[in-house]
Amino acid sequence: MEAIARKTMIEYSRMLYEKGYMPGIDGNISMRVDESTAIVTPSGVCKGVLQQDDLVLMSMDGEQLSGDRKPTSEAPMHLAALRLREDIDAVIHAHSPQVLSFAIARKPIDTRCAPFAYEHLKEVGYVRYFPPGSDGLHNTVNEAIEAGYAAFILEQHGSMVLGETMADAFAKTDLLEAYAGMLLGAATLGGPYVMTDSEIAEIHGG
Repeated sequence: MEAIARKTMIEYSRMLYEKGYMPGIDGNISMRVDESTAIVTPSGVCKGVLQQDDLVLMSMDGEQLSGDRKPTSEAPMHLAALRLREDIDAVIHAHSPQVLSFAIARKPIDTRCAPFAYEHLKEVGYVRYFPPGSDGLHNTVNEAIEAGYAAFILEQHGSMVLGETMADAFAKTDLLEAYAGMLLGAATLGGPYVMTDSEIAEIHGG
């Protein structure tokens, strides 16, 4: 399981970097290995050149079990998601440009403007600003996780997406970024139309 997780982590780290979702050394991802351990990306390493030996194995309570590098300072957010949600096996924290445009403008992303966005992302949560790596950020992220959001915006910071698999987390991250771009485009045409409650209900067959 650990060997598969390490290979998967490298594959998706490079995809996220190449898509422009983790520029420079930004962003981090994690993946559950088993009930008690997870692998996280290290601090200060570009995701485009990350190697399997760079990854850090951690216990769910935050103890570093193996790896020479320091884990990302945001590992507590990742581990909290994996602890609190047994249905979640992967977490992506991205700094994708169009989603980050909403985050730094302190604007939420409303998925009720397109059926596909609402169907696949449901409501996107919004976490108020706290310094990266701070207890305040970790506590508010925990609240968003416990509230059941699969994706949420971190004010001034980026996004966090939870997936049943790494492929699921990547697909949601990709969709969230594309949808954010659509909303920005709609803003130039007078603003997006927000669907009514009855229109939303029809997405689920009424």
